Amino acid sequence: MDAQAVTVLLAQCRAGDKGAWDALVDAYWQRLYGFAWQSTKNRDLAHDLVQETFLRVVQKLERYDHRDKFDAWLFRILVNLIRDHSRSRVRRPVRSTVIDTSTGAEMTDDMAARTGQPSDPIDHQEEVQSLYAALEQLPEIDRQVLLLRHYGEMPFKDIAKMLHCPLGTVLARAHRALGKLRITMEVDHEAK
Repeated sequence: MDAQAVTVLLAQCRAGDKGAWDALVDAYWQRLYGFAWQSTKNRDLAHDLVQETFLRVVQKLERYDHRDKFDAWLFRILVNLIRDHSRSRVRRPVRSTVIDTSTGAEMTDDMAARTGQPSDPIDHQEEVQSLYAALEQLPEIDRQVLLLRHYGEMPFKDIAKMLHCPLGTVLARAHRALGKLRITMEVDHEAK
């Protein structure tokens, strides 16, 4: 969505136009959700974080500075929510566990994120799992750069501004992270 269309839509949102809010959510939901899911590997948590992002937009829309890019502002809110959630999990980890006593198997909430859809071809599912594992090995900031670029569809200069890093640093992190992913994926592929 171009900057002028966003400005018009935000003005309509400020005026209380429910249709404008729906259009805003429709325009950004998938990109935000894709980033949140890749960052958390938990569909329900990703959904909650995106909802919380839009709630914060509603609460802070009057203070939004139109000189900033709206996309970058949205993703900055989401990145901060993900970071806050990660910090709170480190301080007090919470895992819901269901134990099936008949088989002795234990299933946890994060297992859903590790499994694909039943209709996924096995080979594709294995490649996706390898990619997720390789992404998890990257430093958090490098992973964020790649996810913002791929799922957020953000230009590198906006990522640099959002992460408060020089553009050259962001480009170097992306290049280095892609190289690490390539090596990890090749080694994993050769091992199979």
